[in-house]
Amino acid sequence: MATAGWYRDPTSQGDARYWDGQRWTDSVSLSGQTVNVPMDPTHATVPPAPGTEYTSPPPQRPAGQSVTVSSAGGGGGLSAGSVIAAIAVVVAVIALIVALTRNGDSGDDGPTPTEPPATEAPATEAPATEAPDSEPPAEGE
Repeated sequence: MATAGWYRDPTSQGDARYWDGQRWTDSVSLSGQTVNVPMDPTHATVPPAPGTEYTSPPPQRPAGQSVTVSSAGGGGGLSAGSVIAAIAVVVAVIALIVALTRNGDSGDDGPTPTEPPATEAPATEAPATEAPDSEPPAEGE
């Protein structure tokens, strides 16, 4: 059996995983952080391959801090919050498309042009009337 220590993670869920001398633990080093990633029980007792040990252990997390990464369903899944957010974005985009499409299909091509106000014909000038004390024009003038 291999001695206890850090070895290359056989599940590829982290950079290294801790072998306690009998089985793989949930402690995984991932980019310098130690996180807890459950080990598949069917592979938990398969010893590390020779030559995969780390010469210096990966950095440990500070005492009292714990990070848990779930590997349910084969790992690499999306969180429920990110799935809900993605669905909300898709619904908003669809609603926007429907709203824009309905405006274009309503048969309303915008405001109907208004008829200009009816204009009255300009008033014709009445013929000038002559003053009563004026003389009629002379013949021949």
